[in-house]
Amino acid sequence: WNEVLFQYGTIILTNEHIKIIKYTEVQQMKKMLMMLGLVSALSVSAFAEKIAVVDSQEVIGKYSGTKTVGASLDKEAKRYENEINQRQVALQKEEVALQAKGNKITDAEKKAFQAKVEGFYKYVNTSKETMGKMEYDKMSVIFKKANKAVQAVAAEGKYDYVLERGAVLLGGEDITDKVIKKMEATK
Repeated sequence: WNEVLFQYGTIILTNEHIKIIKYTEVQQMKKMLMMLGLVSALSVSAFAEKIAVVDSQEVIGKYSGTKTVGASLDKEAKRYENEINQRQVALQKEEVALQAKGNKITDAEKKAFQAKVEGFYKYVNTSKETMGKMEYDKMSVIFKKANKAVQAVAAEGKYDYVLERGAVLLGGEDITDKVIKKMEATK
């Protein structure tokens, strides 16, 4: 399986499904790495550095585009769910009809029904993959936009470092709201 690590989360691609692991699940390791980086950066530097902090979860959560993407994905998921339910009901009806025949079922009917069942499972898996890819594609755009907004706000504020808010115990100017405003302004 493949693993794609973004700044705001991890997507794991497997043969059967796509699972998105939320940022919080990856957060612990990132916090440790950021703290080590901060400690080493501060210990090496004899100059005062300008540090900003940002809450990336808040940025993604409060950005209006995230809500739009969520609504779009929900609508598409419901469409797939309805189609899957309709296909499942049709297969169940056909199965009941075949069972009613008892021993009179031909091998051709069995094979035809089995092919329909396999087609159904293939459709379910394809639907999951399509939804996962759609979510990945749409959220990737938001993650890239957030990253660009952080870079722009950091450049405007002349910050030397921008760290995740949860990784900093003390200090740093919180630029989360500025990043959200920058993202909203660049729709």
